[in-house]
Amino acid sequence: MPSSPSRILWFSAALVLALSAAAPASAQQSSSASELTTPEAFHEELVLKPLNDGSVYSHFQFTTHVGTTIDEEPFNGADSIFSHYSLFPRSVGQILQEFEVNELHLTFTQGRWHYDDWGYPLAPSAGTGVELSAWLKDDRKQVNANWKGLTNSLAGLFCASLNFIDDTITIEPKLSFRHEGLYNVHSATPPTSQKNSTSGSASQKLRYGSLPHENVCTENLTPWIKLLPCKSKAGIASLLKSHKLFDTRFYSMAIHVRPVCEDEECRVKSLELVQSITTVFDAVRNDGSYDWSMSGLFEREIRDTCPLATSSKVVLHLPQTTEYQAQYELVPYPPNDVLSYGSDENKELIAVYDLKSPEVLSPPEPFQISFKWDNTRPKMLRQLIPGVLTHRYFTGYGQERGGLSIEVHNNNLEDVKAIYLDTLPWFLKIYLHTFSVQLNGKELPNYNEIVKKMLYQPAVDRGRPAVLELGLILPAQSVLKFTISFDKVFLKYTEHPPDANRGFDVGYAVLTAYMPRDRGQIGYGGLDHLRNYQGRGADQVQHQLEAGDNNQLESVRVYTETLLLSLPTPDFSMPYNVITLTCTVISLFFGTIFNMMTRSLEVVEQASGKKKDAKGKEKAFVDQQEEQNNTSKDD
Repeated sequence: MPSSPSRILWFSAALVLALSAAAPASAQQSSSASELTTPEAFHEELVLKPLNDGSVYSHFQFTTHVGTTIDEEPFNGADSIFSHYSLFPRSVGQILQEFEVNELHLTFTQGRWHYDDWGYPLAPSAGTGVELSAWLKDDRKQVNANWKGLTNSLAGLFCASLNFIDDTITIEPKLSFRHEGLYNVHSATPPTSQKNSTSGSASQKLRYGSLPHENVCTENLTPWIKLLPCKSKAGIASLLKSHKLFDTRFYSMAIHVRPVCEDEECRVKSLELVQSITTVFDAVRNDGSYDWSMSGLFEREIRDTCPLATSSKVVLHLPQTTEYQAQYELVPYPPNDVLSYGSDENKELIAVYDLKSPEVLSPPEPFQISFKWDNTRPKMLRQLIPGVLTHRYFTGYGQERGGLSIEVHNNNLEDVKAIYLDTLPWFLKIYLHTFSVQLNGKELPNYNEIVKKMLYQPAVDRGRPAVLELGLILPAQSVLKFTISFDKVFLKYTEHPPDANRGFDVGYAVLTAYMPRDRGQIGYGGLDHLRNYQGRGADQVQHQLEAGDNNQLESVRVYTETLLLSLPTPDFSMPYNVITLTCTVISLFFGTIFNMMTRSLEVVEQASGKKKDAKGKEKAFVDQQEEQNNTSKDD
């Protein structure tokens, strides 16, 4: 007999299949126009990749898509989809409906991604802290109210401080963070027949905010897991153990909601929810060996698949070496052929394990992967050189003035288009006339050939941050350096955080670069890098993957470091000294006055007879003393 949770999962799977079979005839007819046969589906994948420094990259991705429609029918996002809930989490769907959200991206990150050592991540990453961006329906004054309600709702859903994303840190980028929805990598140019979608995208507003000082812990992971159809009871999600996930060099947890295209012409659309967790394990730290296994990394095993999952696969990116057969040993070796993408220097070998296949996973025997290097150390690995890198740091000294420097490295052999976005808090007064550009160490008097477009939004004290966006052309094999000066504002003592002497966290900057497809660096590009294994990738994208088309440009986001700013800090001990002295004086004054006002003073007079008796007794005592003295003399 199976366990009680297993019976519940299998019953849920049967219920979902019954609902799918009972779909209206119109939905079944629409499936004939596309390859998508079900109105709702759930996919789960795990990507593993050994890195050059001995670390192990892991990426969990759970995809739920719902509400397939044809272009003749209206597609208004969540409003036209959620008549009932089965696989799609209800808590997320209600938030999308209530606040008129068309697209949502929320990321929790702990640590920093090291581009120099690890290359680019296979899926979108973010800077340290929390990043939130959303496309909201442009309903005039309702946009700001919906944004505030969205942040408060997500704060309660994920047990995070997202409600602190207020007007002082909220921006509306003009060049960065474009739509990742209907016109994504599947349809680079919007079809002329998509009039409704084009007009719909024009009536949306983008809001973006980040909290660089927000910590990520188990209380954020638990509600995230509850959004999955099988939770962590079965399938790939059973590997999610908080103690191991947070004991890593890098941890990123994200949720993405967007409308997507399901075919090449973008006639079939659906709303897609992508939940992902990205980690980098330090496999060498424990015993000094570069060998690793799934049970060693996660301290758990996959014993069965999620019955509600349409596909469940483990994808292993084999190390890019010249003699891979003699370099390592992989157990078990995939029953199918190892897939190969790209050619020459960009050739990459990928092993795919289909957990739905009885040859891979046969319960109750668990699924296990063991990876061993020859002589416990990798040799002859291909060096990863990211195409574009960026760094940012403060300059100057003192508590009044300072400067900001941004370095952008282009290691490509051709020019690259890029967009730089920087959000600076209002207490940094930027002087735009001090903006300068250096190319390979030489200052450019005229930088119009480098900076094609500049958008600057000045800050308002306690109202909004300063925003700087640059449209750049990065010359090949070059190093660009931008500098700008600022003044530091003297804040009120009530505006300082409890740990005022630590300083203020200044959020990261984002550089979006458009580079040719290169598998050794940027993988599959964005959230669609695993669609090929889900059986729902568009023909155009799949053809580019198989052909290894390097002429297709892909956008890559590179995040800078989070900076720590030291502002003029008052002596917070003085208020406590003043309070102590004041309380002492007040207590003494109050005690004295209160004693005088509440004590009753009375004058007591003695009676005259008592006074005489006292004088008589005193005289008798004196006479007695004199008589004793005289007697002693006679003796």
